[in-house]
Amino acid sequence: MLILVAKAAQAEHAIIDLRVIRVDPRTGMAKDEASASVLQEPPGENVSQRPQFKAKAGEPLVIQFILTNTYPHGEKTDVRIRYFVVREEKPRQKTVPDLREGVVTQGRFTLNYKPKCRVGARQSFTIKEPGSYLLRLQTENTDSDHEHFSAIDILVEK
Repeated sequence: MLILVAKAAQAEHAIIDLRVIRVDPRTGMAKDEASASVLQEPPGENVSQRPQFKAKAGEPLVIQFILTNTYPHGEKTDVRIRYFVVREEKPRQKTVPDLREGVVTQGRFTLNYKPKCRVGARQSFTIKEPGSYLLRLQTENTDSDHEHFSAIDILVEK
Protein backbone atom coordinates (compact mmCIF):
# COMPACT_ATOMS: atom_id res chain seq x y z
CA MET A 1 0.00 0.00 0.00
CA LEU A 2 1.33 3.38 -0.96
CA ILE A 3 0.42 6.39 1.09
CA LEU A 4 1.20 9.78 -0.29
CA VAL A 5 1.36 12.75 1.98
CA ALA A 6 1.17 16.10 0.33
CA LYS A 7 2.44 19.09 2.17
CA ALA A 8 0.78 22.32 1.18
CA ALA A 9 3.33 24.85 0.16
CA GLN A 10 2.53 28.42 1.06
CA ALA A 11 4.05 30.83 -1.40
CA GLU A 12 4.94 34.33 -0.33
CA HIS A 13 2.80 36.86 -2.17
CA ALA A 14 4.65 39.92 -0.93
CA ILE A 15 8.15 41.18 -0.35
CA ILE A 16 8.45 43.69 2.48
CA ASP A 17 11.46 45.81 3.36
CA LEU A 18 10.59 47.65 6.61
CA ARG A 19 13.12 49.90 8.33
CA VAL A 20 13.30 52.26 11.29
CA ILE A 21 16.19 54.71 10.96
CA ARG A 22 17.83 57.03 13.50
CA VAL A 23 18.82 60.29 11.82
CA ASP A 24 21.35 62.90 12.84
CA PRO A 25 19.32 66.04 13.68
CA ARG A 26 22.06 68.31 12.32
CA THR A 27 22.71 66.61 8.99
CA GLY A 28 19.59 64.53 8.40
CA MET A 29 21.84 61.58 7.56
CA ALA A 30 21.10 58.06 8.75
CA LYS A 31 23.09 57.02 11.83
CA ASP A 32 21.83 53.45 12.29
CA GLU A 33 18.78 51.33 11.62
CA ALA A 34 16.90 48.09 12.15
CA SER A 35 15.06 46.18 9.44
CA ALA A 36 12.52 43.39 9.13
CA SER A 37 11.06 41.39 6.28
CA VAL A 38 7.80 39.64 5.45
CA LEU A 39 5.80 37.29 7.68
CA GLN A 40 2.25 36.08 7.32
CA GLU A 41 -0.83 35.70 9.49
CA PRO A 42 -1.78 33.01 10.18
CA PRO A 43 0.43 31.59 11.67
CA GLY A 44 1.89 34.90 12.82
CA GLU A 45 5.36 35.51 14.07
CA ASN A 46 7.80 34.09 16.54
CA VAL A 47 7.99 37.28 18.60
CA SER A 48 11.31 36.24 20.14
CA GLN A 49 12.81 36.89 16.69
CA ARG A 50 11.24 40.33 16.19
CA PRO A 51 14.01 42.91 15.70
CA GLN A 52 14.44 45.49 18.44
CA PHE A 53 15.69 49.05 17.99
CA LYS A 54 16.77 51.28 20.87
CA ALA A 55 16.03 55.00 20.70
CA LYS A 56 15.89 58.00 23.00
CA ALA A 57 12.73 59.99 23.70
CA GLY A 58 12.43 62.97 21.34
CA GLU A 59 15.07 61.63 18.96
CA PRO A 60 14.34 62.05 15.21
CA LEU A 61 13.41 58.73 13.59
CA VAL A 62 12.25 57.68 10.13
CA ILE A 63 9.98 54.84 9.01
CA GLN A 64 10.78 53.58 5.54
CA PHE A 65 9.17 50.70 3.70
CA ILE A 66 8.69 49.18 0.28
CA LEU A 67 6.11 46.44 -0.25
CA THR A 68 6.14 44.53 -3.55
CA ASN A 69 3.28 42.30 -4.71
CA THR A 70 4.59 38.96 -5.98
CA TYR A 71 1.15 37.37 -6.45
CA PRO A 72 1.19 36.46 -10.17
CA HIS A 73 -2.49 35.57 -10.68
CA GLY A 74 -4.17 38.87 -11.45
CA GLU A 75 -5.29 42.00 -9.70
CA LYS A 76 -6.70 42.23 -6.17
CA THR A 77 -8.99 45.24 -5.73
CA ASP A 78 -9.25 47.57 -2.72
CA VAL A 79 -6.26 46.14 -0.85
CA ARG A 80 -5.13 48.22 2.13
CA ILE A 81 -1.52 48.70 3.13
CA ARG A 82 -1.42 49.98 6.71
CA TYR A 83 1.52 51.09 8.85
CA PHE A 84 1.65 52.36 12.40
CA VAL A 85 3.75 52.95 15.50
CA VAL A 86 1.80 52.24 18.69
CA ARG A 87 2.72 51.86 22.35
CA GLU A 88 2.74 48.24 23.56
CA GLU A 89 2.66 46.88 27.11
CA LYS A 90 6.00 45.08 26.78
CA PRO A 91 8.63 44.35 24.14
CA ARG A 92 7.82 41.47 21.78
CA GLN A 93 4.18 41.47 22.84
CA LYS A 94 2.26 38.77 20.93
CA THR A 95 -0.95 40.72 20.35
CA VAL A 96 -1.21 43.89 18.30
CA PRO A 97 -2.17 46.78 20.63
CA ASP A 98 -5.51 48.55 20.24
CA LEU A 99 -5.05 51.41 17.76
CA ARG A 100 -7.61 53.63 19.50
CA GLU A 101 -4.93 54.86 21.93
CA GLY A 102 -1.17 55.14 22.14
CA VAL A 103 -0.62 55.66 18.40
CA VAL A 104 2.45 57.78 17.59
CA THR A 105 1.94 57.80 13.82
CA GLN A 106 -0.03 55.82 11.25
CA GLY A 107 -1.01 55.80 7.61
CA ARG A 108 -2.63 53.65 4.97
CA PHE A 109 -3.02 53.24 1.24
CA THR A 110 -5.93 51.61 -0.57
CA LEU A 111 -5.11 50.38 -4.04
CA ASN A 112 -5.75 47.86 -6.75
CA TYR A 113 -2.95 45.40 -6.05
CA LYS A 114 -1.59 44.45 -9.46
CA PRO A 115 1.16 41.88 -10.05
CA LYS A 116 4.61 43.39 -9.43
CA CYS A 117 3.16 46.65 -8.08
CA ARG A 118 5.17 48.43 -5.40
CA VAL A 119 4.09 50.83 -2.69
CA GLY A 120 6.29 52.60 -0.20
CA ALA A 121 6.68 55.52 2.12
CA ARG A 122 9.26 57.39 4.13
CA GLN A 123 7.99 59.33 7.14
CA SER A 124 9.78 61.22 9.90
CA PHE A 125 8.50 61.00 13.48
CA THR A 126 9.55 61.22 17.12
CA ILE A 127 8.43 59.32 20.20
CA LYS A 128 8.12 61.62 23.20
CA GLU A 129 7.52 59.10 26.01
CA PRO A 130 9.87 56.28 27.12
CA GLY A 131 8.45 52.78 26.70
CA SER A 132 8.03 49.95 24.24
CA TYR A 133 6.47 50.63 20.83
CA LEU A 134 5.48 48.43 17.92
CA LEU A 135 6.24 49.49 14.34
CA ARG A 136 4.11 47.36 12.02
CA LEU A 137 3.30 47.27 8.32
CA GLN A 138 0.48 44.97 7.18
CA THR A 139 -1.74 44.09 4.26
CA GLU A 140 -5.52 44.01 4.72
CA ASN A 141 -8.43 42.91 2.53
CA THR A 142 -6.35 40.78 0.15
CA ASP A 143 -9.16 38.23 -0.20
CA SER A 144 -6.70 35.51 0.82
CA ASP A 145 -6.45 32.96 3.60
CA HIS A 146 -3.62 35.00 5.11
CA GLU A 147 -2.24 38.54 5.31
CA HIS A 148 1.37 39.68 5.19
CA PHE A 149 3.11 41.92 7.70
CA SER A 150 6.45 42.97 9.10
CA ALA A 151 7.24 44.36 12.57
CA ILE A 152 9.99 45.95 14.69
CA ASP A 153 9.93 46.81 18.40
CA ILE A 154 11.21 50.29 19.25
CA LEU A 155 12.48 50.54 22.83
CA VAL A 156 12.52 54.19 23.90
CA GLU A 157 14.62 55.39 26.85
CA LYS A 158 14.80 58.82 28.51
